Amino acid sequence: MKLAIVDLSHGDIRISKVNEKDERELIGGKGIATKLLMGIPAKIDPFSPENAIIFAVGPVNSYRMSGASRMTAVFKSPLTNGYGESQCGGFAPHEMALSDVTLLMITGTSEKPVYLVVENGDVEIKPADFLWGLDAFETESMLRKDEGGEVLAIGQAGENLVRFACITHRKGRQFGRAGGGAVLGSKKVKAVVFKGNGKSDESSEFEEFLREKVISKLSALQKYGTPNIMWIVNKSKSLPSYYWERSEFDIESIDGERMLKYFVKRNSCFGCRVACGRISKAGDVEVEGPEFETLYSFGSLLGNADLESIIKANNLADRYGIDTISAGNVIGFAIVLSKSGKLKEKIKFGDGDKYVELIRKIAFREGIGDLLAEGVMRLEKMTGAEGVHVNGLEPPAYDPRGIFGMALAYSTSPRGACHMRSCAYRPNLAGKLDRFSAEGQASLVKELEDFYAVVDSLVYCRFLALPDIGMGWEDVARLIEIATGRKYSLDQLRKIGERIHRMAWEFNRREGIGYGKLPAKFFNYGLRIEDWEKMIDEYMKLRE
Repeated sequence: MKLAIVDLSHGDIRISKVNEKDERELIGGKGIATKLLMGIPAKIDPFSPENAIIFAVGPVNSYRMSGASRMTAVFKSPLTNGYGESQCGGFAPHEMALSDVTLLMITGTSEKPVYLVVENGDVEIKPADFLWGLDAFETESMLRKDEGGEVLAIGQAGENLVRFACITHRKGRQFGRAGGGAVLGSKKVKAVVFKGNGKSDESSEFEEFLREKVISKLSALQKYGTPNIMWIVNKSKSLPSYYWERSEFDIESIDGERMLKYFVKRNSCFGCRVACGRISKAGDVEVEGPEFETLYSFGSLLGNADLESIIKANNLADRYGIDTISAGNVIGFAIVLSKSGKLKEKIKFGDGDKYVELIRKIAFREGIGDLLAEGVMRLEKMTGAEGVHVNGLEPPAYDPRGIFGMALAYSTSPRGACHMRSCAYRPNLAGKLDRFSAEGQASLVKELEDFYAVVDSLVYCRFLALPDIGMGWEDVARLIEIATGRKYSLDQLRKIGERIHRMAWEFNRREGIGYGKLPAKFFNYGLRIEDWEKMIDEYMKLRE
């Protein structure tokens, strides 16, 4: 594995090999990137030159294989002031794996806009004045024409330091959460281009295993994409609606079945047979998605049943580079503040056209958008009203009042309220545990957190490693052996996962962040504070 460190303040580029011990004990991807992040000074401002953002792939990303074109980004989050991470699929991960640079660590701050080109084991810094001010789609189109390769780009939201700005790839794939786009914007990095001249690896035997044992169980995902889960989440009364006042919504106007009417074609990451992506079109607007989380954040959470307005808002968010989960939550909070008179701006539930306008205002920090661009936690402090977040990160589409495992998972995820660090919603909704009981949730969440710390170090797709229906520890061990030749016992892999998870929390604790407290709203029905305390106590004992 090869590490490239780019110091933009001095224009220095250093290339080195990752030491063998780190490869063996941290796998790659998230594991090694998190160790590198530990090297930045404690308590720095996330927008300071001393912050770093590390893009990383792992040992499987050079393979032409379903689920293998994924990469991770790790940084100090400008939204939470803690551990920031996000994953992205598409074609860039495979391209990076073939570029002979496994980890790209960007530090310092450039005086003028730049973009980076990663190719043949080296990195070049190029001027990007001509790109500054363009949206992410325009930037990618220009660079793919000029440079070739695969592009990661920020839009105007990243340039304007919107705290939940994301990084866009292939006009719809995102490093979505925790503000990685704002970190790049603070460093004046408009884009990163990967050019891979290496040869793709193949494993027909493992691909056949995936096709028969895993992909065969994902037919609903293949037909509907991620919106397929909306029905079961809503039926379980776990779909956040009207800014967390309710847990179900009249979804017929925005569910997966209705989405088919706007469906244009399927889309996939490099080499993947699942092809869960969906290209939708409403009028002259075409967008990848909306994904389930966006149907929630611009739909049910805002009391909005107008699918066309959701598609339009999704399109602008992707172009400007804005995380839809955080954006929907901060707009929902603004609605509550507007109703109470704490914001002068008139915003109400169900006004889809207004939300499209607000996405633009957030991206350019225009008027009310300047406040909303700070996220729920800071808006909460400005107004004295209670918003919904855990450790600064706005929650995804799983109401913990109907899925107790998520009440714990939101508290123990290193990046704040997150469903992806454990995917605990799936065993709960599938009936593996009683979703209205604290029993067994602590051991489930810990096991899944450790497992996905390894999966994110491979780096590999969640959809092929979902609890109970996807790859398990044995399959991951087999895949690592195919990719590296290294054999791991399941006990060894579990210890590696635990080590990586602990390291992320070590970063948080030095920043003054502990396990997250849930907002009081989560205890107003269904979930009792005693349930949460029981789960967190049991979890902490398991982590001793």
